[in-house]
Amino acid sequence: MTTFHKYLVSLGICVAACLAVCVAASGGCASNPHAVRGDDKPGLDYEAMGTGLDRRDLQKMLNENMETMRRSAVVQRWMAENRPSVSVLPIRNETSEHIDSALQALISDVETKLIEWGAVKVVSLENQQEMLNEIRRQYTEGFDQAQIAHWGKQIGSRYFVTGKVYTTDERVGDQRRVQYYMFMQVLSVETGEILFQNKSSTTKAIIRD
Repeated sequence: MTTFHKYLVSLGICVAACLAVCVAASGGCASNPHAVRGDDKPGLDYEAMGTGLDRRDLQKMLNENMETMRRSAVVQRWMAENRPSVSVLPIRNETSEHIDSALQALISDVETKLIEWGAVKVVSLENQQEMLNEIRRQYTEGFDQAQIAHWGKQIGSRYFVTGKVYTTDERVGDQRRVQYYMFMQVLSVETGEILFQNKSSTTKAIIRD
């Protein structure tokens, strides 16, 4: 066998080996992305997919705030007032995350907990879209007593429950840490006074082990 023939044989072996590696990588050694249900993959709802806020993060912060509220003086005040009317205003998104729809869903969670406590009558804004749109439009200006009194009169509520979500973001090289904060408040419609406020937090990060 000539040197040229030996070269062709060697080249053929190399090509075959490369093809085998490619086949293994595409089919045998690595799986392609595919859709799964949470029930099919235990822990899927608990795994962090990035540094953004997900349902678990929001629910955790909300539950912590609502549990603190349940034990607060404002709930004792409601019980003494024989179930006054309360409405839940939208939770303000002060982050760069696209979580407005998730925060909207949290309103129903807050209403559910208030109903379960039995201390108030919950007046929902869901069927008062015009008023809800006005409230959202004025969010950038913040709340003042005149607005709160006007909304309360229109809605028929003596108290408002609302909240805000903030974030701080730090990067070092290819590592990132994002800290999220959720504030929950109870406002008096009559005076605009903040009767309850509490903060909960959660942290997401991308780090090198």
